[in-house]
Amino acid sequence: MKFPDLRRFRRCQMDPSPSIVDCRMKKPAVHQRDPDFWPLSGKPYFYVVLRNSHLGKTYRMTIPRNLAEKLPVARIRAKIVYRGKVWDLLYLGDQGITNCRLENQTWAKFVTDNNLEVGDACVFELMEGNSNSKSIKFKLQILKDEFPTELVEKAEGGNVNNPISID
Repeated sequence: MKFPDLRRFRRCQMDPSPSIVDCRMKKPAVHQRDPDFWPLSGKPYFYVVLRNSHLGKTYRMTIPRNLAEKLPVARIRAKIVYRGKVWDLLYLGDQGITNCRLENQTWAKFVTDNNLEVGDACVFELMEGNSNSKSIKFKLQILKDEFPTELVEKAEGGNVNNPISID
């Protein structure tokens, strides 16, 4: 077991000159958590790096197959929660397992309201819903202009088994 060097601490206490004051023991800084970013809870999620198809004329947000398999095969209400605000959308789960998506017009409203651009990364975490649900709810994190450009082409967005880890 290693003990702190008390001689250094005592020297700091006795000599309050500006060059030595910094070595005094201080309480650790309290870090404010950014409310827009939080650790994932362990619930199903997917991420996507936005491209023109998500934002252009079609405004197409497809739900990856491995998450769509956990959701109803039906058209149901969906909600996106972002920054404490809620957007009502329509989930189209009756389009075939590889084509389940959020309805284009309501997704377009969310995109416009949040000024989303090509290269922004979105993490959709399923907070409520399963294959028997009458509605689903996603909590969203958006990494605006912070996603490394060199990874945009490599990101497959929609692969839950291939998460992006940003240190």
